[in-house]
Amino acid sequence: MENLGQTQLRDMLLKSLYDYHYANNGASYTLPKAMLYAEPSSKEAIDYLIDNGYAVDSGEDTDNLVLSITEKGIAHINN
Repeated sequence: MENLGQTQLRDMLLKSLYDYHYANNGASYTLPKAMLYAEPSSKEAIDYLIDNGYAVDSGEDTDNLVLSITEKGIAHINN
């Protein structure tokens, strides 16, 4: 069975990406990868969102995550 706290963390992160997207005219959210690796549960939640098509990381070859919500992520929040 999935950890309820992990599900809540994923939902919170996705909602944050949604809010950031609309508050900043579709801009991506940039986060240093070092911060992500310091918190394993956050890394797991972000990996889940990316792996399941709710978010994308366009900073693959940098020291940053550059996260954007996808249309699938937006639809998930709106439902």
